[in-house]
Amino acid sequence: MSPQQSKLADEIRGFFPSPHRAIAILATVDAERDFAPETRPMTLMESGWHFYVATGAGTRKAREMRTHAKVAALVTFRNEKFSGYLRLSGSAEPVDDPSERKRIADSASYNLECRWKGGAGDPDLAFFHIVPERIEYMRPGDDDANDVTNALLGASCPGAEKAGGA
Repeated sequence: MSPQQSKLADEIRGFFPSPHRAIAILATVDAERDFAPETRPMTLMESGWHFYVATGAGTRKAREMRTHAKVAALVTFRNEKFSGYLRLSGSAEPVDDPSERKRIADSASYNLECRWKGGAGDPDLAFFHIVPERIEYMRPGDDDANDVTNALLGASCPGAEKAGGA
C-alpha cells in the first residue's frame, strides 16, 4: 500500500468506533418474497480490508445470504459538522472454518462467545465474508462518494479491474 493509500485507509478506520469493527446497515434480498430488499443493523468486522458479518445460522438474513449472495453494507459516521459513509457492494461467502472465524473475530476484537457459547465452532453461528466488488467512501463534508476499491484492495478485489479506482 502506498503512503497515500495508507493515509486513506487510516482516515476511514478513524471513523470506526473500534479500529476494525463498526455497526453497518446490511442489505440483502429475500428470494422467498420476490427479491424484496431487506436491511438491518449488523456488526461489520474488517481485517485487512476484508469484511465479515456473524449471525445466527437459523436467521432470515443468513438464509438470504446463502440463497442469494448479493449484498451491500453501509457504515455511516460524522465529524463535527458533517456526515459521511463507507459503502460496500458485493457477495456474501460463508466462512465455515472455526479457526478462520476465530482469527477474524479476534482481529476485530469481537467476542463471539458473548452470543454463541460454542464460540467460533458453534453450530448456531453463521459467518460470512463480504467480498466487495465496489467500495465507496464519502468523506464528511463532501458532496459525493468516491470509488476507493482499487485504493484499498488493488487487484485482490474481484471488481477492482472494472471498478475504476480512487
